Amino acid sequence: MADFGFVGPSYSAPSIYQDAQECINWRPEVDPLKAPGTRGVVALYPTPGLTSVVAFQNQAPIRGMRTLSGSTQLIAVCGQYVYSLTSTFIPTIVGQLNSTTGQVGITDNGTYVYITDGTYRYSWRISSPSTAVFTGTISGTTLTVTAVKNGTIGVSQSLFGVGIAQETVITGLGTGSGGVGTYTINISQTVSTAETMNSTAVAAVFTGTISATTLSVTAVASGTLYLGQTVQGSGVTSSTVITALGNNIVLSQSIVSGGTGYAVNDQVTVVGGVYGSTPQVYTVSSITTGGVVSGLTVYSQGSYTTQPINNVSTTTTGSGTGLTLTLTFGTGAGGTGSYKVSPSQTEATSETMYALNFSVLPSSDGAFSGADIVDIVDNYFVYNNPGTQQWAASGILSPITPALSYGNKDGAPDNLVSIIVDHREVYLMGEESSEVWVDAGTFPFPFQRIPGTSTQHGIVAKFSVARLGNSFAYLSRNIRGQSQIMMMNGYIPQRISTHAVENTLVNQYVQDAVAFTYQLEGHEVYVISFPTLDLTWAYDITTSMWHKWLWCDNTNTYHRCRANCSAVFQNMVLVGDWQNGQIYELDPNNYTDNGQNIRRLRRAPHLVTDLQRQFFDEFQIQFQPGVGTTGVSLPTDVTKTTTYPQAMLRWSNDGGSTWSREYWVTIGQEGKYKNRAIWRRMGTARDRVYEVVVTDPVNAVIVSANLKASEGEN
Repeated sequence: MADFGFVGPSYSAPSIYQDAQECINWRPEVDPLKAPGTRGVVALYPTPGLTSVVAFQNQAPIRGMRTLSGSTQLIAVCGQYVYSLTSTFIPTIVGQLNSTTGQVGITDNGTYVYITDGTYRYSWRISSPSTAVFTGTISGTTLTVTAVKNGTIGVSQSLFGVGIAQETVITGLGTGSGGVGTYTINISQTVSTAETMNSTAVAAVFTGTISATTLSVTAVASGTLYLGQTVQGSGVTSSTVITALGNNIVLSQSIVSGGTGYAVNDQVTVVGGVYGSTPQVYTVSSITTGGVVSGLTVYSQGSYTTQPINNVSTTTTGSGTGLTLTLTFGTGAGGTGSYKVSPSQTEATSETMYALNFSVLPSSDGAFSGADIVDIVDNYFVYNNPGTQQWAASGILSPITPALSYGNKDGAPDNLVSIIVDHREVYLMGEESSEVWVDAGTFPFPFQRIPGTSTQHGIVAKFSVARLGNSFAYLSRNIRGQSQIMMMNGYIPQRISTHAVENTLVNQYVQDAVAFTYQLEGHEVYVISFPTLDLTWAYDITTSMWHKWLWCDNTNTYHRCRANCSAVFQNMVLVGDWQNGQIYELDPNNYTDNGQNIRRLRRAPHLVTDLQRQFFDEFQIQFQPGVGTTGVSLPTDVTKTTTYPQAMLRWSNDGGSTWSREYWVTIGQEGKYKNRAIWRRMGTARDRVYEVVVTDPVNAVIVSANLKASEGEN
């Protein structure tokens, strides 16, 4: 009985007596040149092993990764730290988040990296990640460097490392002058244990003052000021961010005459001047008796090529008249001049300040603070407002979001959960429905909903969405139920999960599911892990088959796979570990999970012949022979001899309820290409299920299986 279905995908039915197939840590490969039903039309190949590429010093979960545009740097978030990896995989810290756990969203536009963690949004202006790498400690405002790995330490460098406070800058020399010795830093803190640290030149060093939200720069010693940079100084509030370059934008206004007849929430537009996309527009925030305007808030920021002449007159959407204003225009365009910052503060004394490339974006940025998911389209960063229907878009090529640049997923009343951009269209994935928007160039929010794109499938886990093929896949939910895995076909979601996959998710907590896609050896695989269930499923779009991809501990207990996120960098498919701060290469030539044995298991379909007794004489699994080695040394310094790699077979005679002991045979020594893995005299059964396990770190390929059996008469 050749190829009785022994080789195949995972498929366990609700009742094991219907089907109890498992395919763990093997992936099915289909030979398109062989006719269906012939030997070897489907083979099982080992899932890729994990080879460590980088181990971050803080040993925390890898929460997200992205290869930046141009492929010269990889950004990874490990715990609360943001690392940049160069082409030689040297990690340096470039920023720090206000959170330590949970997936993050990461994208970039070639100039800025944008990161979201739920509560906060962050930006990093892409730059050289490190000037110096060294070992040191900190006591108060004294940095003591004990060893320098590379580079030169200097004044006006940002300082990064595990345990180091955000916005730390080296401000003076002590006994050190570029190497070992002491240095003065701006923020008092304690790092008592010697840590690896890195420093890099700040974006700009300048002299300035701050009045309310206006930064006045009187001299620039080095560098250039840009949008989204953090301003640091001894008298500057922490997390102060440049929200607008001067360059003929309106920085502030004062009311000359409040007019009469105005109402709160009236819109007021400045008259005169030559502007870009919009003039300066305000909303009336407060009035006094008779409708006299006493307070205004900015509705939209005006940028002018020719400034209107003060005192400026206004028009309104209401019935008020006579409001006139004096406008103050910015002049800063990277050097001296005036800029807009947030939050509002006063630093009247002129002092040395620093522009830093990594920023925690202010809560006043845009219409709301925080975001779970971020993506990029037409040079806009687009992101959601957690727990609402709202989503927003930054300015073009900017990390800063205009106050009114937001919209609502309004096709159905459910909240927006996740966002993905596909074919320059923004898919808004709600709790129970979805809809698609497109850049229509409108103002103040450039996106509009595309009619006819609403679907009755939402998303249950915000990080379960991942690109797949020419579209994307996700774990869906709707008003009828949840936990089907769908792949979007245009605007129509199509089910790709099987009943076997869905059966493992019934009545389970799946909101924490995370997914990514990798492509290796021509196979594109959607990987979705369920942390609470400790389970990982993988869907191969090439074969349309599912397998389980699991990590096995030293007690032979299966857990979800180590991979938590992925990126392609330096011609390697990389994945980040969900626990220990490691980044691995998916390596088809490594048959361990970074030294840990991989337990590969295949459980075959039921063998039943009208429930008649069957006599099993001989069972042969056609492994790729000759794959034994002379031994492999693992990182744990434990030598595992694979000279005689073993296949461990057991069987059930009652449909999978109870099992025999294991029977071992060798797959074949190195070079023994005629070796056969055969088991004989295996007794009788009416319902036989075979299961084979391989744990030796070898290329354990199963091409086919052959069974010699006969049917009894009753």
